[in-house]
Amino acid sequence: MRWLTRGILLLAFSACDAGEPAVVAVSPAAARALYVESCAICHGDRGDGQGPRRRSLFRKPPDFTRQAWRQDKSLEELRSLIREGRPGSDMPAWKSLDDAEIAGLAVYVYEIGGGAGGRSE
Repeated sequence: MRWLTRGILLLAFSACDAGEPAVVAVSPAAARALYVESCAICHGDRGDGQGPRRRSLFRKPPDFTRQAWRQDKSLEELRSLIREGRPGSDMPAWKSLDDAEIAGLAVYVYEIGGGAGGRSE
């Protein structure tokens, strides 16, 4: 519950800075279920980039548990990566997810490694 509260506040503040309405993330349980269903196969259950598909990918998935990775990404950048994918890599665009699901995944990815937030805009 702690990560969801921090995540919602971070999403609200980043949206305010960008002049956009705040996005309320899905519940932590729903975010985790989305991660397990859609992301863990490449990114690993622990977010360490050691998922079962890792060896077959052109570009290896990042290790979300590394503090340097989290500090290098804002929540907005992460939401964009989830929605649009990463051209030139195996990271697909998840356009089928709605804004609340993407917001929940973004917060979950930061929290999976023990940190919150990333850099601010």
